[in-house]
Amino acid sequence: MSYHDLSSCTLNADERRQEADKIMEMYGIGVLGDSFTESEKRFLDQVGDGIPISVKQLFWLRDIKDKYL
Repeated sequence: MSYHDLSSCTLNADERRQEADKIMEMYGIGVLGDSFTESEKRFLDQVGDGIPISVKQLFWLRDIKDKYL
């Protein structure tokens, strides 16, 4: 995975949640279900449950998106 400077993210909590939701829609959760690692599946399940998204979690979600899409 790539390295991200966490201080470079200027999104607020609502904007991070909105971006996470858009990324989750791209996956159409389940379409790539068998492709994800176990830790990615657990993380995507949590994100799908509507948890607040930290900057670090958003960057991990972006990395997963780049890896599979």
